[in-house]
Amino acid sequence: MRHFALFIDNEVRGPLSEYEVQDLISAGTATAETLCAPAGSTAWEPLSNHFTFGSTLKLNRAPAVERTAEETEAQANRLDPELRRNLLMYGLADGATVDQLSPAQAETALAGRIADLKRRRRLHQFSGLASFLLAMGLGAYLGLGDTPVAALLGQAAGSWSKEDPKTTEQSKRLEADLRTFEKLRADAAAAVFGAPAGGTPARPVLASRLRVADSSRYNVTGGVDTGPLAALVGKWNVKLDPTTRLFLLPAAMPPEQAAKVAEQARVLDIILSPLMDDAGFESLRLETVRHFPDQPGVPESARLKTEVDNMKLADLSSMIERVEFRARACEQEGTSANLVGSRAQQATVLREWAPKLRGFAGQLRELRSRLQINVNPAARGKLWSEFNAGPGAELAAWVLGANAKELKLDDQGTFAIADTAKLEADAAAGRLLATTQINNDTVYLSWGSKFLHCHDLNSVEIPRDQLLAREEYKVVDKPLTGGRRCVAKGRVGGRELTIERTSPQWRFLTVAREKDADSLVLGVDAATYDKFAVGQVVPFEVLAGLQVFARPAESATPAPLSLAE
Repeated sequence: MRHFALFIDNEVRGPLSEYEVQDLISAGTATAETLCAPAGSTAWEPLSNHFTFGSTLKLNRAPAVERTAEETEAQANRLDPELRRNLLMYGLADGATVDQLSPAQAETALAGRIADLKRRRRLHQFSGLASFLLAMGLGAYLGLGDTPVAALLGQAAGSWSKEDPKTTEQSKRLEADLRTFEKLRADAAAAVFGAPAGGTPARPVLASRLRVADSSRYNVTGGVDTGPLAALVGKWNVKLDPTTRLFLLPAAMPPEQAAKVAEQARVLDIILSPLMDDAGFESLRLETVRHFPDQPGVPESARLKTEVDNMKLADLSSMIERVEFRARACEQEGTSANLVGSRAQQATVLREWAPKLRGFAGQLRELRSRLQINVNPAARGKLWSEFNAGPGAELAAWVLGANAKELKLDDQGTFAIADTAKLEADAAAGRLLATTQINNDTVYLSWGSKFLHCHDLNSVEIPRDQLLAREEYKVVDKPLTGGRRCVAKGRVGGRELTIERTSPQWRFLTVAREKDADSLVLGVDAATYDKFAVGQVVPFEVLAGLQVFARPAESATPAPLSLAE
């Protein structure tokens, strides 16, 4: 069965069933133009769209026919219908003669007859009153005096006033029924309709529904500047762009790109290093030799270590080739699936040794680059240009396509990141990338680089109350409950009497967030109910003070009332 909400007398009634709406139509309370909203719909439309009313035929009034002067004069001399009826009623004329009287004659005759009738009625009333008073006096004299008539009246009254047992019992039963019904009426009037049961405070429920991803739970602040880099660049009279930009990557840098950033930092460290004498280079050679990745149990490791220990600075290029050759051989060792036993274990050891050799070869190349720029100053620019033309260009292209978010730096170099993941110093090295330019070439420096002054990195968890205040719960429905007829029935003298009361109406808002699979039903007052329409967002400060219900509820019916059938 369909249900409707009706807008009658500036008030929304319902939801009402089809039978209840038909009753309102029959009573004339609802008309074809009355606005209604079917259950589940928010659009108001005429009631005639859903129910059948009376005929809609329209009658057109024809223009009045103009009368002639003779017809107008004849009509003026005709008696008024009421005057004509009074003449016939008082017998002043009959059907044949009544139209022969003019209006003035008729009114004069009628006034005379009415005055005569009033005089006669006053005379009859006076005569009746005088007779009544005379009879009362005579009756009092005869009945109250010590006369034979009084004795006869007493005997007659005694015989008439004998008590009837049935009448006495019925009278007592009627009095008891009346007392019971009056008590029922008082109890029904005093019955209190309580608030709907089952409500719980909304704030704990909203807090339990809060879902915040770890990627947006913190506010991060910090500061960065290129002071250390500027100090090194200034010694070589190289132009450093004063503008520093800071980017937040959506995820940690892939190992390949992180290696390019580290390689750029090494190249930058080499070209900005001061000139060294022979003693300085010998010390640097010994430091590099000490980092050789010796692999116990591998004969090739012992032989290669002996060669590295005896290496001269002039032999750097050949030593780099030997180390890289051994690294390639280790990577290819054990590619066959037929290796078993000790050969398989040996192959595993060699494959683990290969990346260590690659790293040592990089240290040897760095030592060679330092030696070259120390002998030939032009080698500094060449080394920097070669990197920017190769790995540097690849790194720049990757940064442009990484969807990195640029952070705003103030004059002191401080920044703030809202609604992000917790960012510690170790994680920041892979996600924060600072850029500047040296001679119009872009430099990419990770957080914590020796060329940056990174400070005050702090991650603060966003308070739950602040996160709750951001929640957007929209109104999806506005149900109404209550307004039902309640009765208390009692019997008086064999008849059933009914006392009626109407249960109070209760208002609810059904709210939900975007993509929520369920919704919340909140009890509200009339002002809040009228303030928020379907589709509007209800602020958290309003939601927090409400009650949550499992479903729209209404008051329990208090005794002695019950719901009408």
